[in-house]
Amino acid sequence: MSEDKKGSKVYFSRDFDKLLHKLEEANEFNLLKDNVGIKLHFGEEGCVTFLNPKVAKAVYEEVSSQGKKASFIECNVLYKGSRTTKQDHINTAIKHGFGFAPIDILDGEKGEASLEIPVEDGLVSSAKVGKGITKYDSLVVLSHFKGHIAAGFGGAFKNLGMGLGSRAGKLHMHSDISPHIDREKCNACMTCINNCDVNAISLVDGKAKIDDEKCIGCAMCIAVCPQKAVRIPWGGSTNEELQKKIIDYSHALIDYFKGNLLYINVLQNITEECDCMGKKQEPITGDIGFLASRDPVALEQASLDLVEKQMKGGFDKINNASNSVQVDYAAQKGLGKKDYFLV
Repeated sequence: MSEDKKGSKVYFSRDFDKLLHKLEEANEFNLLKDNVGIKLHFGEEGCVTFLNPKVAKAVYEEVSSQGKKASFIECNVLYKGSRTTKQDHINTAIKHGFGFAPIDILDGEKGEASLEIPVEDGLVSSAKVGKGITKYDSLVVLSHFKGHIAAGFGGAFKNLGMGLGSRAGKLHMHSDISPHIDREKCNACMTCINNCDVNAISLVDGKAKIDDEKCIGCAMCIAVCPQKAVRIPWGGSTNEELQKKIIDYSHALIDYFKGNLLYINVLQNITEECDCMGKKQEPITGDIGFLASRDPVALEQASLDLVEKQMKGGFDKINNASNSVQVDYAAQKGLGKKDYFLV
């Protein structure tokens, strides 16, 4: 943390209403334009430590009170779960207490609506994101800070880059390898074949088989298979590659929105694993508070520092992935500064 106030400004409070008041007082909401997407994570069914809906409601009401149109925005998940399709995703969000605001799933009913944005100097040349971002001109990235088995931690960048990746984008980040069929689970129902737009799947010896040369990585087969027979190649990217791809996707979105993004990290119910885990998790440390900034690198670094201080260095040891890759790579790409001062 910078002590001479030469770094980026990061607001911090243990009271969320005070944080919002300070942001309003400092005119930080002025960077938001007319159509604001509030990016958050609704939590997988079974998770109980996802973002508190009261926090999301306070942000929604604050943005709306300034005469702006706001919606909660998300994209469908890669795996089979309670947020695989648009309708299931919305139902889960409502069940978890987020039904008081418009909910917009940006990549369509089954993740088919994808838009490619060029990426400069990255591990990827383009980011595949939910096509519905074209309806918005600015974002509030409202993130529940927690651990993550492959990314080390999940904060603003993971919420933005991975979260707004379409299903094809999520597969793109996780792996450069095509999905494959578990022959023991496949019952040759033809659903994946009938939903493949590039005819990359056929029946071979009575089972579905994916042609790697034809597959374009849209991940539609993962979404539609009723037997969960399509296997996701999770190990197709190393942890470091995954983290850097998340930053590349974030970079594309930051450029797309011309920097009109405000970031808020919620350091409550900090768990070892992501809110995508459909199970109850116990917090690994006490609640710390709320942070906000226009600089996502400074925000992530401040969040890490506060959690590490409270856990006496223990947070960096909960998962095998390093917690420094995301912030170091993002700073290297010019997305923000690691030096910061707390307000």
